[in-house]
Amino acid sequence: MTIYCSGEATRQTSPGDHVTVTGIYLPMVKKGFRALTSGLLSSTYLEAHRMVQVKKTEDSEDDSEEVTEEDLITLSHEQDFYEKLSSSLAPEIYDHEDVKKALLLLLVGGVDRSPHGMKIRGNINICLMGDPGVAKSQLLSYIDRISPRKGGTLVLADQGVCCIDEFDKMMGTDLPYMK
Repeated sequence: MTIYCSGEATRQTSPGDHVTVTGIYLPMVKKGFRALTSGLLSSTYLEAHRMVQVKKTEDSEDDSEEVTEEDLITLSHEQDFYEKLSSSLAPEIYDHEDVKKALLLLLVGGVDRSPHGMKIRGNINICLMGDPGVAKSQLLSYIDRISPRKGGTLVLADQGVCCIDEFDKMMGTDLPYMK
């Protein structure tokens, strides 16, 4: 959805922020060749009157207790620490242990290396494929909620997570540099 901001509603947030927008839903009349090619005589947009930045997760971080570095060191020495962390990802989704472990490694990231002067990035890329209804989209939406802030475009997701669901429904103009 296109949102137009003016006056005090501008420059309150950055790309990737989660916001609540209050405004007026209006039509924008298309004229000329653009109207003929798109098949629509009008499109819609939201004229923003108020924008409020919200927390990314439903749970307030203020209510959670502080985890210290000593607590993390103690937890990391447990034998099943990796399994506990991976099972805590999307706990409402049953099974998929291997997928959850891969998504956990995606969140943590790899280590950049430079053997023999050649730079190797430690980024981890994952492609989830499977039958419909096996919780791929739900896993991605969970990772999106807990991941570091990411922008709306792939360039702004640097050092973050970019989730793209259902490539087959994307138009060629969505990612123009992908051919």
